[in-house]
Amino acid sequence: MIRPFHLRDVALVHRLSEHGVSLHTESALTRNVNPVRGALFGIVGGDFPTYVWKSENRTTAGFIQLGLVEGSPLAQILFVGATNDTAVPEAVPEAVTNDGTAVSPHTTSPTVNEQVWLPLLDQAVIEAGRRGIVSLVAEVDELGPELPILRRAGFVVYTRQDIWAISEFVPHNGAELLRPRQESDDWDIHLLYANTVPRLVQMVEPLPPPGDGTGWVLREDGELAAYVHVHDGPAATWMRLFVHPNAEARVEEIVTAVLHITPPRLTHPVYCCVRRYQSWIQNALARTSFALWGSQAVMVKHTVHHVQKSAPDLSALLEAQPVSPTTPMMRNWRTSPVKEKK
Repeated sequence: MIRPFHLRDVALVHRLSEHGVSLHTESALTRNVNPVRGALFGIVGGDFPTYVWKSENRTTAGFIQLGLVEGSPLAQILFVGATNDTAVPEAVPEAVTNDGTAVSPHTTSPTVNEQVWLPLLDQAVIEAGRRGIVSLVAEVDELGPELPILRRAGFVVYTRQDIWAISEFVPHNGAELLRPRQESDDWDIHLLYANTVPRLVQMVEPLPPPGDGTGWVLREDGELAAYVHVHDGPAATWMRLFVHPNAEARVEEIVTAVLHITPPRLTHPVYCCVRRYQSWIQNALARTSFALWGSQAVMVKHTVHHVQKSAPDLSALLEAQPVSPTTPMMRNWRTSPVKEKK
């Protein structure tokens, strides 16, 4: 049985999250996602709807948590937790400490139980459709056990991505290369996005909103050569690069300039997400002391399907509702006589 999260599920979600799997890398790395905190926030109408599943014999259980963005037709699957325990606690839970413990997408021994995951994923699609969400997005390890289960649930791989990380940086020249994004840059930023991101991927990867984080631009001869979006979270910084292919030779300078603006620290690293269609950026990251953190598949399932349906025959309806005749309006067209050729 699947139902929305209730206060009595706090202990269960807290226990399952210890061996759960994060399916949204940015939030897991930069914000120290706490599923219990998100579930409690979702009860009062927040952006983290959470659903709990328990088997009929109550030997297995699980939960799934979504992340919604106001005004966006997309939703992210943030977290999935499942268990194979022989008993599911039903007692009223005690207070849970808000310790903000980070949950990495690479847990040591995640519980990936197909019998729990499949109904949770199916319910997530239904609930997303009810909320007007047209697509659900999940990010999974390329070699992890989650990918085949998501495939069986109807998810498909839209693109793949590599996550690069850096925790130490030695400053050198290049700090003045970029300037802050301005409203006058927005048109060119959207144009750069449209010309560098494949159309299929644009359906599930919208341009980061200007109000979320900060933006930096590089112009060459009056043309926009690069746009960098930086989101600085409490645990780490997340960076996305949109670089015109003509500026490929300057990627290393661009990355160095960003690290001047938001320098990494051992306790606050910088992560750079590179989609595979931008794979040429990765060489510049390696030369700038970034290290590959992990490779993932970005999987999507649409909640809305276009179905062709024939139009009904309206002749019977028109005959049943006759229309009173009216005098037709006729224009008196006059044509000049055509002269016969001799």
